[in-house]
Amino acid sequence: MQPTPRRGWRALVHKMSYLSALQGMSLEQIRSVIEIMQQSSDAYMYILDLNMDIYMLAEKATKRFPFHSTVIENCTETLKKIIYPSDYEMVAADIEKCRSGEQDNHTLEYRWLDRMGRVVWISCRGTVVTGTEGHRLLIGSVSELGTKAKADNITGLRREARFRLNMESTLRDQPETVRYLMRVGIDNFKEINEKEGVEAGDEVLRELAECMIKTVDESVDIYRLVADEFMIVDTGKGEVKDPGAIYRQIQRTIAATAKNKEYSRFYTVSAGVIEGDFSGTTVEEIMRFTEFALNEAKRNGRNQMVAFDRAAYDVYLERLDIRKLLRQDVSHDFRGFEVYYQPIVSAEDYRLIGAEALLRWKNEKFGNVSPAVFIPVLEESGLIIPVGQYVLWEAARMCKKWKEYIPEFHINVNLSYVQLYKSDMMRDVERCIEEVGLDPESLVLELTESGYIETNDRIKELFKDLKSRKIDLALDDFGTGYSNMRYLKEIDAKTVKIDRTFVVQALKNEYDYNIISHIIDMVHSLGSAVCMEGIEEKEELSKMMATKPDMIQGYYFGKPTPAGQFEKEFLETTGSP
Repeated sequence: MQPTPRRGWRALVHKMSYLSALQGMSLEQIRSVIEIMQQSSDAYMYILDLNMDIYMLAEKATKRFPFHSTVIENCTETLKKIIYPSDYEMVAADIEKCRSGEQDNHTLEYRWLDRMGRVVWISCRGTVVTGTEGHRLLIGSVSELGTKAKADNITGLRREARFRLNMESTLRDQPETVRYLMRVGIDNFKEINEKEGVEAGDEVLRELAECMIKTVDESVDIYRLVADEFMIVDTGKGEVKDPGAIYRQIQRTIAATAKNKEYSRFYTVSAGVIEGDFSGTTVEEIMRFTEFALNEAKRNGRNQMVAFDRAAYDVYLERLDIRKLLRQDVSHDFRGFEVYYQPIVSAEDYRLIGAEALLRWKNEKFGNVSPAVFIPVLEESGLIIPVGQYVLWEAARMCKKWKEYIPEFHINVNLSYVQLYKSDMMRDVERCIEEVGLDPESLVLELTESGYIETNDRIKELFKDLKSRKIDLALDDFGTGYSNMRYLKEIDAKTVKIDRTFVVQALKNEYDYNIISHIIDMVHSLGSAVCMEGIEEKEELSKMMATKPDMIQGYYFGKPTPAGQFEKEFLETTGSP
């Protein structure tokens, strides 16, 4: 039967009674110390006889950790079983300093193993009390760091709070010692939790922690940050090693572990690393830089390491700034936005038959921003939906007006796949046509082939609805993406627009020229027309005309211009409406 706490403390006092004379302490004084220990609710109080190798500790500690009693003789051997193996030498060395008189205080953070074999980070503090005969007692307390959110009881690693404290101290006192920091994240960790359960996720976290511990030197620190992310910190205490080599070894260790478990569960990790001079660097900057590098690794396909690049990070910050300014300008009635128009001519006689509506954005801070920069930001943020509506209405109004000059005039409006998937596109188009009073056949919606994603049944129905309402579709930038003729069938595009990059290739060599000729023949056989984009020179026009396109678009016939200028240059010359 386990003794009650009170009976346990009596045994402890009895065991200590023979020490009272050596220490110059009365039994009553020892009783007082023990009573103070007993009152503690969040720590395990202890007394270590450094001369006799006897360890005396609180009763509640024996329930949490595999101590067989509150009084342990030959404690050195017992502690070997409780202290985490890689921490034992450090702890033993520090206690030896207390035993020899080299120091009078014991203050360490290290790991114990609980009764279930789980790792628990603890903070052990104690002070040496020396008696008249030179007998030394170490008296102190053990606190679980995990209960204070400083350590992680899943992996046994210290947590972000401890990382920040340690890193702040290092950056303040010895920034030159930091070699690198590597932020490691589990790829698709959310899926593991959702499909296999939280327990499986915890197992992966523990497994990865062990893989990293096996890979790095004991002098290298590892912390668990949030969710599935970890931080490896080399503060220059051990052998110099390349972080790329460390990452690859972690990959190999993970793969070997998966193989040993017959691939019952397989996962990969990505990493972002920062090296260099850390003088003047703050912890917050380190967190931002490593997070950026890790996210870049995941955006680039996962299962890889990316080194932090300041230039790329500055571009990223600029992109965030642009997103903020775009949101502000959209909310202020599309301030800074303007629709430009580029002519589309008939290949038969170079007669103007339409135009493509192209969005432009000018901002006070950045000036004229390239569509290649701001359009992706609009798509990522979802702002492309209201901006797309703005372009559609502006273009429809101008088309309505310009049809008075050229009755067969049509307007091409670019359509983002974000609009297709996240807005009621059919409703927006129908309302626009009805309120503007535009003939549906005058509107052509362009879909970019390079941005194509597999269409679902809802999108296919949308394409059918558009066709049923005599609204045509065009496949833009053909040759830059998948170049799959199947898309023509799925989209049922009336027009295929051959991208300039494809045209340039065809102009350089006969092989590509023949390919583009065959593609145009196939498009024609499917009942679709071809618009040749990017024609800038007379020589280009002459050569590409032999491929028999139906329409031409490019700088040779006109650059994108604002509505007023387009009207003056290309429409008023035809005479009054």
